[in-house]
Amino acid sequence: MRMIVLAFAIVAGVKVYTQDRLYRAAMGEALVQAYRERAQQVCVKELARTTRTVPPAGTWAASSSAAEVVIGNPNASVAIWDFDNPLWEVRFRHPHLILSGPGVRGVTCAYDLKVGFASLSGR
Repeated sequence: MRMIVLAFAIVAGVKVYTQDRLYRAAMGEALVQAYRERAQQVCVKELARTTRTVPPAGTWAASSSAAEVVIGNPNASVAIWDFDNPLWEVRFRHPHLILSGPGVRGVTCAYDLKVGFASLSGR
């Protein structure tokens, strides 16, 4: 009887894990498709503003760059216990679309989906 209960528990755990992975993959892909073009535009403007040069054509283009959705901007330097910091929600709660690729030597762009702001790293 214990073996049957253990087998059902393992099957239930695998089912929940598989559903979670499929849901996250589908939602991530939907967010990338919905926001990639706008994120690319804002990131190119931010790159032009910070470097004061015209970025190369096709910077972070869909065909050449990798995109992923993450929760929180990994570039914001905020400690997890610093709740009073105004950037705490940006660091730990806002969804970000991270664009990276060969177009701009090692520069990645984190586009905040909630606010519509882009930040660059790796320059």
